[in-house]
Formats: sequence, C-alpha cells, structure tokens
Amino acid sequence: MMNRILSPFAMVIALALSLVLTQPVMGSDPAPTPNTVNKVEKIADKAKVTVSPSPSSDEEMSKALTSKINKGSGDIIIRTSDLAVNNTAMISAEVKPKSVAKPSTKPVEKEVHTHHWTYFDGPGGPDNWGNLSKDNLACLKGKNQSPININIDRAVKAELNPIEFIYRASPLTIIDNGHTIMVNYGEGSNLMVDGRQYRLVQFHFHKPGEEAINGERSDMVAHLVHQHHDGSLAVVAVLLSTVKPVALRKYWWGEDAAKENALISTLWNNVPLVKGKAETPGVMIDINQILPTDRSYFTYMGSLTTPPCTENVLWLVLKNPIYISEAQVKNFDRIYPMNARPLQPKGDRLVKETK
Repeated sequence: MMNRILSPFAMVIALALSLVLTQPVMGSDPAPTPNTVNKVEKIADKAKVTVSPSPSSDEEMSKALTSKINKGSGDIIIRTSDLAVNNTAMISAEVKPKSVAKPSTKPVEKEVHTHHWTYFDGPGGPDNWGNLSKDNLACLKGKNQSPININIDRAVKAELNPIEFIYRASPLTIIDNGHTIMVNYGEGSNLMVDGRQYRLVQFHFHKPGEEAINGERSDMVAHLVHQHHDGSLAVVAVLLSTVKPVALRKYWWGEDAAKENALISTLWNNVPLVKGKAETPGVMIDINQILPTDRSYFTYMGSLTTPPCTENVLWLVLKNPIYISEAQVKNFDRIYPMNARPLQPKGDRLVKETK
C-alpha cells in the first residue's frame, strides 16, 4: 500500500530533477551574423507592397490582395484585371524602373504642309488638288472628271426626256466662300429627270464658263447643284453670255435694249462684305429667272469641278445660254477674275444631246 502511494511521488521528484539537470546555463542569445541580416532584408524587400497615390478601400481590392498573398507567389502584383470591372483604382505592387524611350531608327516621314486649293498654278493649283488631301484623290486619279469639252458632232442625238424644273421662290442666303459666290436655296424646289427627283441645294458661278461647247467657253456659267435622297448628285449648267440674243430686233430708230438679268443684279447687290460669312438680307429670289426658254440639253456622267472632285455626278448642260450684261460680268470679275477648272479628258464617255 505504501509503495503504491510513494511511487507516484517518486516519479514527480525524478521528473523535477531531470529538468534541473538538463536546463542549460541562462545566457544572452547569440547576435545574428551579417549574412543572416542581408537575407532577412532581401526577403523583406520582396514582400514590400507599393500602392498608387490613390489607394482604394474597396472590398474587392482587399480580397484580391489577400488571394495573392495566400498563393505565396514571390512579388505581390495587383493588376486592374484582378479587381472588379467597375473598380477604377489603378494599383501596382511591383516597382519597376521607368523605361527610357530609345530614339527610333525608322526614318521620320516629312510633314505634309497643306495648301489651300486655288485655281492658279502653284502648290494649291488644279494640278495638285489630288495631292492636298487623301479626300481629293479623285481629282488626280479619277477617270470621269469634269468639266469637259462637248463636241456637238460627237454627241449622240437622242429622244431625251425633258427636264422638269419645279422651282419656287426662296429667301436669299448668299455667301462668298473664297472660291465663288454661292446661294443656298430653300426647301421645296426640285427637278425631275428620267423619273428621278432631285432637290435644289445651292447654285454658284464660274468665270469663264467651265464646260466648253466645240472648244468655246461662255463668259460665265451658273451651276445648279441638286441632290437625290440617296445622296447622288445632278448639276444643271446654265451658260451665261454677253452676246445679245438673236431675238432682239433692230428697228430704224435703234435696237431693243437688252436688260440686265434681274436675279444676277439682286445677287451682286447683296454680296457679303466678309468672305465666309453667310448673309440673309431679307429678300426673296426666284431661280427661274436664270433659266432659258429653250431647255434642250447635253448630258453625261462626270464629277464635281472642285475638290474633292466627287464622281458619278449627272451633268445636264443646257444648250442655250441666257443673256447677262457686260457690267454684270465685270462686277463678278472684280471679285473672281478666274475661277474655272481646266478641261478634263473626256475619255470614252458617252455624251447625249436632245434632238
């Protein structure tokens, strides 16, 4: 009985003696060696996380950071792709030196100096219109350019449908656009040709007339620009001449006085003083006043006669000119002495003429 009681006690005493005998003498821990410090610092450097100046406390960012840490993959990098789509915070935990842009070894393209297009020889002249802008390539490479010389002997005589001019009066809106005098026409005026309706958009003037008939140009021409609802264009050319009409009769007491064209007079009286500024002087005009009585015509497919020289334009050149006075031509000449494009090759295009 006594042995059973003392046995556990003896065991406790034995254990206590064992701990005392095996405990080393207390002393200070040895200082870490320099190599150990360097290793610790390198590990700490790798674990550094740098956040951009605009840190976000967004829960998604926190989760992404935790996920990266849990993966235990070297440097900690958080990209915007790690965050929610609607998170706009830009975060980078990896510090990289800014790359210095090396000078390019490719030849530097020469700067293209754009010139304002003109009708005169030089960098902006007609021969260089196509080089001024890629939008003007048709001026250089187009195969169906305008204006052309219309050789009456080569034109095909045909039973062409008459042009229906459905014009009405419009408030005058006039502008000197730096190339010509142009009138923007109001809504509601149209022409019908071959079953297609075109709306009159604007009309403007050239001196001399751009299109030639048997090699001769008129004193001036008015171009009436129309547009179909599909975007295609039709231009009516009205020749303006100072040659007095044959209809003017001579009497023994003198000649019938040839009057100036009323519409042209109204336009010249209201030419704006400032180029590029549209004026609405509060007067009404009627485009019918510059249409000849005989409206037979030539027709062919061509282009606009100014940049960008857009092709697939239906041309309707009225065969009979209207009369304007020499004074009216001189007034335009004082603003634009010459604003006509040189004649373009006709090529194999077909020109038709009403019988």
